[in-house]
Amino acid sequence: MKRIARIPRSGTANDFEQLRFAAAGRMDLGFGMLEEGDVGYFPANAYYGPQKCEGALVLIAQWGDRFITKEQNDKAIAELAKHGEFSDGIYRSVDEQGHPYNKDPLNAIWEQVFNEPFKPQRPRYRQPIVITPAAFGWSDDEGATRSRKLGTFTENGLAIESIQWLKNGSFEIAASESDRRPTFAFTTAGSFARGGEGFGPHTGVWADPGEGFGVDAEAGSEMLLVRFPEPSSRITLGLNRDLAHA
Repeated sequence: MKRIARIPRSGTANDFEQLRFAAAGRMDLGFGMLEEGDVGYFPANAYYGPQKCEGALVLIAQWGDRFITKEQNDKAIAELAKHGEFSDGIYRSVDEQGHPYNKDPLNAIWEQVFNEPFKPQRPRYRQPIVITPAAFGWSDDEGATRSRKLGTFTENGLAIESIQWLKNGSFEIAASESDRRPTFAFTTAGSFARGGEGFGPHTGVWADPGEGFGVDAEAGSEMLLVRFPEPSSRITLGLNRDLAHA
């Protein structure tokens, strides 16, 4: 999670997916606002922007078939800077014929790392989806907790929900060999404990594919729960498995 000071960016579409949670403040996505407490799902290849954000605290998680490490990212930026500049959310350079051009900076970095043109696929969803959890109804009581089912997306089974504690107690997800989706819990309000260690809001708990986990909390505590797609899932259809892990 990071506090975003300011990010003026042109519109963009990427081959990875992203989840955002506005923990504090708000973010202009170009087509609408991500208000404090909102969750945003950004599907691969969906166009959005330009973005504007000042002083917001936003949780950002992203996943895709081709992951660029920080080292690869930094190296690509250094190489691109030799022939152009990153300015106002745009990469500006000149081609071999001397013609100036602009590119989305993330796509310019992607092309530099993988040495091929970025060719977005048709998006499964045409624009990001902004979710207002407070507008959803709660489930019936489920032991010490209740939940808001915020959505399940694509054939890869991304699932998002909110959990609230009605009384002091535990919330658990059982280990499963049949469900290989990794799980991420992000605390949003209240007081929590796990493995004898206490913690408050804005703390993440991660479980690898097939693993279970439990969280204890006091009444009134809340957390965001995300089940990410299984590692074998594919966002880019037809992508060679070897290339996906290049």
